[in-house]
Amino acid sequence: MVFYYSRGKKTKMFATALGEVLGQEVYELKSDLNDMGKLKFYIKSLGLAFSGKSYPVTNMPTEIPEEFCLCTPIWGGQISAPARYFVENAKSGKVTLLLTASIPVEKYKTEAAALLEKLRHTVVRTMIFATSSKIPTETETIKEQMRELM
Repeated sequence: MVFYYSRGKKTKMFATALGEVLGQEVYELKSDLNDMGKLKFYIKSLGLAFSGKSYPVTNMPTEIPEEFCLCTPIWGGQISAPARYFVENAKSGKVTLLLTASIPVEKYKTEAAALLEKLRHTVVRTMIFATSSKIPTETETIKEQMRELM
């Protein structure tokens, strides 16, 4: 199963593509952060990122498989606060982590994997995709890159 948090459309696009490549169901993690205006959202999300705090998921799933994928954007060098909440509250499992960021900094992969392992999850694979301010135009290109990585 593929779980994802996305305020906009970029991480959602990657999660959907990953679900199609793997033939797995895709589940959106929701948070009331998405209901805030843009400025309030940026202020709140940066504060959460720099404090390392999580932020509740309003639709936390009751059933989480032992093996799952988590797709999340990077906020201030950290996985998003709702994704952090999800992994803090999910039973430990084997996780494939897909990160989206404006630049593909390798330390994001290392730090995100370390956080999940600290929370008793086994990180199977970590991928990071750089995204521009615009949504990637070719979904098939994303799928092809994922097939190569898998």
